[in-house]
Amino acid sequence: MRKKISGTMSESWDNGQVSPVLQEPPALRFWLEGGMAVLNSDRQVVEVNQALADWLQLESQACQGKPFDELLRQKHQEWRPSIDECLALKTNFSRVQISALTGTNRHWFCLETARNPGGIFVRLDSVLPPQEELAEGGWSEFLQSEPGRRNLFVRLLRTETLLDNLVNRWPGVIFSQRADLSFQFVSPKMEELTGVCLQDWQRQPHKFWHVVHESDVEELRQQLKRAQQSPQGVTTTYRIRNAQTGRVAYILEHRQAIASESGLLLGYEGVWLDVTRQTIAEKRLSTAAWKETLAVLTMGLAHDFSNIMAGIHSLSESFLTQIKADHPFHEGLALIKHHSLQASQLVHRIINLHHGKTGERHYHNLNEIVSDLVDLVQKILPRRVQVTTLLAPEALPLYVDAVEFRQVIINLTINAADAMPQGGKLLVQTSMHDDYPVCGHVEGSWPRLPAICLTVQDDGCGIHARYLASIFDPFFTTKAMNKGSGLGLYNARLFVEKHQGAISVDSTEGAGTCFRIWLPQADFTEAEREMTEAVPPRRSLLLAGVAGSLLDETTEFLRIHGYHVVAANTPSSAREHLRNSEYSFVGLMLLIEPKDRDFTPLVREVRREKRPLQVILQVIGGHPDELETPLARETDLVITPDLSGDAVLEKLRTAFDHGV
Repeated sequence: MRKKISGTMSESWDNGQVSPVLQEPPALRFWLEGGMAVLNSDRQVVEVNQALADWLQLESQACQGKPFDELLRQKHQEWRPSIDECLALKTNFSRVQISALTGTNRHWFCLETARNPGGIFVRLDSVLPPQEELAEGGWSEFLQSEPGRRNLFVRLLRTETLLDNLVNRWPGVIFSQRADLSFQFVSPKMEELTGVCLQDWQRQPHKFWHVVHESDVEELRQQLKRAQQSPQGVTTTYRIRNAQTGRVAYILEHRQAIASESGLLLGYEGVWLDVTRQTIAEKRLSTAAWKETLAVLTMGLAHDFSNIMAGIHSLSESFLTQIKADHPFHEGLALIKHHSLQASQLVHRIINLHHGKTGERHYHNLNEIVSDLVDLVQKILPRRVQVTTLLAPEALPLYVDAVEFRQVIINLTINAADAMPQGGKLLVQTSMHDDYPVCGHVEGSWPRLPAICLTVQDDGCGIHARYLASIFDPFFTTKAMNKGSGLGLYNARLFVEKHQGAISVDSTEGAGTCFRIWLPQADFTEAEREMTEAVPPRRSLLLAGVAGSLLDETTEFLRIHGYHVVAANTPSSAREHLRNSEYSFVGLMLLIEPKDRDFTPLVREVRREKRPLQVILQVIGGHPDELETPLARETDLVITPDLSGDAVLEKLRTAFDHGV
């Protein structure tokens, strides 16, 4: 039986017997581990170790006294530039990677040097080739030595760590996909975005098309075909729907096709990035720009149309006064007058929609807003939709941004009409509530009672129960891609949150949907409270100290940061300002030296008269510990010289807001 022997076996035939002759593997023949040498200042070899001598195929004594670079050049002539560069460096430590071509194989080495005043220490080791050079066919050669295997292990461990960090910290998804669209590898973020567990992604290729938004499926199929034809890959954006929550997200995908030499598709590699927020911003910017342009055009046309209707109305009214009631034209002219008046009123309502800017809140009666809007919306809704309006008998005061509120109401009514493609009934109702009824899904926070409610109800197709928690998310829509932006209900949610209210939805699939907007009833203190909150009171501060640049600079600093500052350079002038009824000071701030007693009586007077003032000392030219004990005891806050400007402002704010 022939025994298996490591290495390459050549067979010599001697009397009919096979004699195995071991040959050293080519890679090991040129592998060097731990070759070391000591050189003098002239780069001549003083001593070499046995490993380097064997690799040079010389005796140790034969190497001594010879230039080190000459020994290496004898081994590999192409090393000369790299060796000269490395040995010529003046740094204490240097390192260079060099390679040598032996036959058809290239071998890589690392040359390291360490210098001291007496000479140079040199180390030469074999290393694994770079990644691009380590071809699959050469592994068996390089990994037959223990250093090679250890080198590869370290390299793989480092690569695995980098890959793990990338996969777990990358904000998107990294994937490797087979040709059937099942995933060979996918990062954990995929489960969060799609609601499908990673194991299912690896086993079930059809899951991919289940999460892609139905309106984007065909476009994505075309992109996959383009990816197979493009060596650079393709980048595209499409929507996905979470399988668990129904939430829609916009995904930016870069996909690279992997094919065999014959052109057979093997799979794809790529990345996903969630760009939902960026898409929201882009859509809002484009919509705002178009609305601004459309508003200019609409206003111009509306004014011209209003002038035409005014002329028709005036002429019809004039002719009616000139003919008798039994005239054959009387009925027709009366009809022209009536319809021209209605047209003028309708145009004025359209113009009113463009008046005002978002962000401006005023007091409004909900009944009036709804009445005007319903009359307008009825003109654009299909005739198959029957609109009913039920207004509360009493006024319903609100403090709202009417422009935003009108947009919300119009969106709700149009959505209701779209939910009734075969026709149906649309109810718009206003009401006052002293308590809250049982509601379904609610977004926002319940306002204080009594609360005002706007109801928009239809008897259309309804909403599937699993979508109710997601309909207020941005871009969520069940309409075709060119039929809806998915921002209508999202904007309604933002509106109620901004106005301390809520929006609720109750829906039964096949029976209809009811949206209710809940807002707090205005108590007519909102405008004053809003102004008070928006503009903080400007505090008055009496600043006293010795006249000079420091007093002037401190006065300017405090004024720049919002304080009304009155400066006094003597105790007597400070007393006059304190007694002046025109001022209402919140604090007395003194700029004094530690031993200064001039202002001590002033502080005692303030305390004796129990003035509601914060007494603040800013010590100059010394340390707070040097202050006179009576003065320090009467002080609310001491500002030390080492504090920055921001720190001084923060201490003052805390003192005036909360006391010390």
